Amino acid sequence: MTDAQLRQIGAGVYAWIGAGGDSNAGAIETPNGLIVIDAQQSRAYGEKFRDALKASLKSPVRALVNTHYHLDHVAGNVAFAGSPVLAHEKTLRALESEIGPSSGATSVSAPLSKARLFFGGNFAELVPESERAWFLNRVGGTRPMAILPPSETFADRMEFRLAGDTLHMEYWGPSHCDGDLAIYVKKIGIIFLGDLFFHGRFPWFGDCDLNGWIAVLDRVLQMDVKTVIPGHGEPASLKEVAAFRDLLAAIRSAVQQALTGGLSEDAAVNDIMLADYAAMPRYKEWMPFNIRSAYRYLRG
Repeated sequence: MTDAQLRQIGAGVYAWIGAGGDSNAGAIETPNGLIVIDAQQSRAYGEKFRDALKASLKSPVRALVNTHYHLDHVAGNVAFAGSPVLAHEKTLRALESEIGPSSGATSVSAPLSKARLFFGGNFAELVPESERAWFLNRVGGTRPMAILPPSETFADRMEFRLAGDTLHMEYWGPSHCDGDLAIYVKKIGIIFLGDLFFHGRFPWFGDCDLNGWIAVLDRVLQMDVKTVIPGHGEPASLKEVAAFRDLLAAIRSAVQQALTGGLSEDAAVNDIMLADYAAMPRYKEWMPFNIRSAYRYLRG
């Protein structure tokens, strides 16, 4: 797919599927306008998403919801300026750790600040300086980026009434990062998982809570869900969520065995290879860092 696309997933529910594995977003119709889910990785991408919603749905934006704080999902918030931006309170804290308290858009140009907001707060500890070039280029180097933080936050859950259904936004604990939301429309069985689920691409661990991440996916697998919108990749079913959960568990198991066997972190990076996943996009580039992340997490 060469261009991002707006697709109708169910009655009043739409997904914006990023091109080539770029971040996804979405929109849900309510009697009072659209609840938009995530905002893309830049102002320009956010504006393209916003304009597609305006052209196709012709409804005002009631609110924008951020599933988590990573820049590939929130850097487009500025395209929705003027609408409330909602998120878990920990998402706001994570953004403020780099931009400081702000009631409006703040320009960030320091590459390491942007990298921490994109790849996790432990980026500088996880990725040595000699291996940062790709990552810093991915966040635009020193090019300024305007970040609009959430204007409203909540702790555990928030709901919106729909026509004959309910939109649920829920926080289930630290997982892919701290502040991840699961957003679902219950009766029609559609859930947006943000980066709790990568479909068709190897994930980035960063500063995840690996046990919590697997536990959240176990919870999703107990739900009556027909369609799952990942943070990256094509819409899927619970079958694909189960496969992704097993990928996380396989890495956890391999790293735990390395720790139990007394291997150092460097030895674990050199020795662990999961052949079942080696052909996935980003496996080769990100697996060493994911092993380091899991090793440090499991070592405690």
